[in-house]
Amino acid sequence: MKFGNVVIIDDSRLKRQFLGTILQDQFTVHAFSSSREALPRLAEIMPQCILLDMERPGEDGFEDMRRIKENPAIADIPVIFITTFVDHDFELQALESGAVDFLGNNFSPEVIRARVMHHAELYIYRCHLEERVRDNTRTIFELQDAIMMALSDLVECRDTNTAGHSQRTRAYVERLIQQLLADGSYMKELTRGFVRDVIRAAPLHDIGKVGIRDAVLNKPGLLTPEEYGEIKQHTIFGASSINRAMKAVHDAPFLSVLRDLSLSHHERWDGLGYPLGLAGTDIPLCGRIVAVADVYDALVSWRPYKEPVSHEKAVEIIRQGVETQFDPLVGAAFLACADDFREISQRYHE
Repeated sequence: MKFGNVVIIDDSRLKRQFLGTILQDQFTVHAFSSSREALPRLAEIMPQCILLDMERPGEDGFEDMRRIKENPAIADIPVIFITTFVDHDFELQALESGAVDFLGNNFSPEVIRARVMHHAELYIYRCHLEERVRDNTRTIFELQDAIMMALSDLVECRDTNTAGHSQRTRAYVERLIQQLLADGSYMKELTRGFVRDVIRAAPLHDIGKVGIRDAVLNKPGLLTPEEYGEIKQHTIFGASSINRAMKAVHDAPFLSVLRDLSLSHHERWDGLGYPLGLAGTDIPLCGRIVAVADVYDALVSWRPYKEPVSHEKAVEIIRQGVETQFDPLVGAAFLACADDFREISQRYHE
């Protein structure tokens, strides 16, 4: 049974045969006379180790190493340099370039085999370990998503007037972020981790409503100014509860995003929102994104105090609010994908 693949890049046919004979019992050997021939094949072969001759006429072993390291698909594969000359400067340069070991003319077949096996085994172990970490991370995210779903359902159990609002908001937010990325807006801020956290946190933007009295939260009609003031407190309640949770976690970017959007999704671009009266880019980006999704869903959904408006009317209201209520770039992204909002609303309202 073969251990895996090994690639040999050496212009000497005799040396390729010699090394291939040593390694053929443990590996499937792929031998090439030049890097021009070998490098395009590495991602296809995916060897467990590469033996790279540094003294090929017309080719630069260090340049080959740079090209390997720049390709994410093969960058972690261990490379052993084949060379007849090793001094301190060469050894330092080789190690700094990413080489893991050296093979010279004075090594016996047993030593060559042992060195290649050692680095191949380490690479395979690291790959298995990284795969387990990815699996565990995926499981954690799935568990967190399930918890987020359960918590958002609990919030909606308290607020019987907004059934389905949480999951619609998540879908709106995801589509809005896709459009922002397509538009090239906020590219530095919209990192993969930030995007993931905003989408996952969006259903819990109203988590602070669990602190509002039932008589106010589910009042079948218009609120008094005092009751409306109490409703506004849900942003503070949500952020405060998340802040308390963050004290128990050393590094919690997801909770930071959840806190920020819970607190700021009712702020306005012109500074006339609540609870802090933030304006412009002082409002966290996650809050500015959720604000558009939240308002659109409130407009097209039934509430005890109002009938739903049409999709066209909701789009026009948001259009008029760009640069006053809403971030101009987020508003532009919404207008570019507004038809998709209509489809999401219809799908989740069915």
